[in-house]
Amino acid sequence: MVPTSQSHRHGNRRLGVVVTIALVLASLMTSCAFPEEAFDGSLEGTYYINGFDHQGTEYGGHLSITPTDQDDTYEMQWIVTGSVQEGIGTVSGNQLLVEWDAIEGFDDASHGTAVYEIADSGELNGERLVDGQSGVGTEEALPIR
Repeated sequence: MVPTSQSHRHGNRRLGVVVTIALVLASLMTSCAFPEEAFDGSLEGTYYINGFDHQGTEYGGHLSITPTDQDDTYEMQWIVTGSVQEGIGTVSGNQLLVEWDAIEGFDDASHGTAVYEIADSGELNGERLVDGQSGVGTEEALPIR
């Protein structure tokens, strides 16, 4: 079959319809995607954590944060590789200031402090210190939503 100018125009029209349908479907798919929950300012919840201790050893686990009766103050519990730790954190501006104690595991006599930056998304990124030890650990906590 030899293409005529009329069949060529119909082919272009079909291609235009296909492209239009594809664009409409793509638009619908992105508008129907599940939106991420916006950070509401409360740190309450469970977080995945990944960090490096003051000696450079990587660890991972979960962090649970629960509000207390005091404004901007939270109870915290880390369940990480080889240890369970608990602490109290207080929000000051965009920082979470924490005092923590190891209650079980690797060295249950360990205790220290941490300072986390609170991102607009609710993620926590900070540094952890162990009292009486040199070096600074780092930790990131990603909310599970």
